[in-house]
Amino acid sequence: GRQYKIQCWGAGGGGGRAGGWSYGAEGGGGGYVEADISGLASNTNLIIRVGEGGLVNGTRMSYGGGGQANRDGGDNRYGSNGGGASAVFITSATHANVLIIAGGGGGGGSSRNQEGNWGGAGGGVTGQDGSSPYEYKIQYRGRAGSAHEGGRNAQDGSSYSARALEGGTPNSNCYGGAGGGGYYGGGAGGYSESNTMGGGGGGSGYTNPTYCTNVRNHRGEARMPAGAGEEGYPGGGISVGGDSNAAAGGHGYVRITDAAGTVTAYSYTGSDVTITVP
Repeated sequence: GRQYKIQCWGAGGGGGRAGGWSYGAEGGGGGYVEADISGLASNTNLIIRVGEGGLVNGTRMSYGGGGQANRDGGDNRYGSNGGGASAVFITSATHANVLIIAGGGGGGGSSRNQEGNWGGAGGGVTGQDGSSPYEYKIQYRGRAGSAHEGGRNAQDGSSYSARALEGGTPNSNCYGGAGGGGYYGGGAGGYSESNTMGGGGGGSGYTNPTYCTNVRNHRGEARMPAGAGEEGYPGGGISVGGDSNAAAGGHGYVRITDAAGTVTAYSYTGSDVTITVP
């Protein structure tokens, strides 16, 4: 029978800052995934990882693979981190051992022309692309992570490409939003004068079909998370994309109901928690 019901909310991306331009843009909301879990061997360790909300102009990754906005260290005034994914792994925290994962939202970018360079939401089989609406430069958007690869690099390239579990970083400074973490992370937005530091792409969600049934794997929409209306959603900005002009994204959340009906909730701490299947 069912051993667990697991619910995961991915973290939101950070809001981009105006910097020396005129407008920052919102981060993307986190994804939501749930499944009934069966077939795990007794005494198997499960590793629970709760994603960290996207940091504003981050110089490290957000916990859970949220893309790092700035790897160069220069001119750190614009795009923000992607949100970390929230996940449960079997025995070790590797891509091959994902049991269930909810993608994080992409980081917001910046523009001189309104707040349109927002981060894409995380979650779903494929996350949401970031936005880059100005001057027909849609190819500078951060691309979403999918079921089989990280989000493709934007036209501007990337200093750290999206990959399994991790979102990408813009090509120079933080001139674009970074990608969200996920089963595969989202790509970062790109930089092109005079109005474009594109939003980062959201990371994808996934459930391991060997153990998961009654699956729901949902993607958010722009800054709104997929899981805000779900049973057990704690409120308090969990999973929400960061507001434009320098708000961090909301952290992720994990909720596990065991076979006896006991509910345990896990909030972001920056460390993994291990439980053992009885």
